[in-house]
Amino acid sequence: MKTVSTLTFGLITSVIACNAAHAAGDAMARDYVPAPAGVDLGILYYVHKQSDTYVADNKKIDAKFSSDLVVARYVHFMELGGMIIDPQIILPMGNLNVDIPGAVDDRRSGMGDAIFLSSFWFVNNPDSKTYIAFTPYITAPTGKYDSTQPGVSLGSNRWSYTAEFGLSQGFGDNTYVDLIAAIDFYGNNDDYFGRQQKKDDLITLQAIYSYNLTPTLWASAKYSYVNGGETEVDDIRQNDRTTGQTVALGLAKQLDAKNNIQVEYIHDVKVDNAFENRGVRMRYVYAF
Repeated sequence: MKTVSTLTFGLITSVIACNAAHAAGDAMARDYVPAPAGVDLGILYYVHKQSDTYVADNKKIDAKFSSDLVVARYVHFMELGGMIIDPQIILPMGNLNVDIPGAVDDRRSGMGDAIFLSSFWFVNNPDSKTYIAFTPYITAPTGKYDSTQPGVSLGSNRWSYTAEFGLSQGFGDNTYVDLIAAIDFYGNNDDYFGRQQKKDDLITLQAIYSYNLTPTLWASAKYSYVNGGETEVDDIRQNDRTTGQTVALGLAKQLDAKNNIQVEYIHDVKVDNAFENRGVRMRYVYAF
């Protein structure tokens, strides 16, 4: 069984994994269907998650967590060498609340780490409704960070890099399937309670089914799986590798040619070394 100090490190690390860095990186239905070159998107997210259970080594522990994040995202579609790309910037902000008996009881707010990315569509075929793209992310350590309470900091104090592949395939007039695979690579955090923290790669897999209920309204169901992210503190392994399975149910409404609203209910169905979360994600997209 883990000692209290090791468990504390594991709990805090799990909160970092839940923070703003992936609030918008988590895909929603039909995200890999590109807009034409010249289109810009202004996107605003609100994400709420909460939990009263932490799972460590498959054992449940009473511990409270909640987060409220607002994420601003700008996307510009353009053509480069005959290929559609979409340079983007993501800026998260919000607050984290953590109450771990005997370890952490804190509430913090501020800016999260800025994320820079672009998808590159090497298959873009509207006739067959087939879209395949590669998306590299760079997350910069620009967010608010407190080395004495890293688990409730919106910033991570490390550079990280993501390589993601996405496929969106349409079937008939009403159905799309999205398949997304990503791996996160983490730089070192050189001020984790005054120590150096290293973090292993994290793998994420997502599958999304969506169906048109009307020409402007579709429903979606998503399954997500994550595995990895074990940490070392001063070269001591923390035995805190995160695994998780999550389902989400969503609705999206195309209000008109420029405005789209999408909402998801999110629920973790099986996790280890992580909080067992439930929550909601809402997204508004304006095209111009």
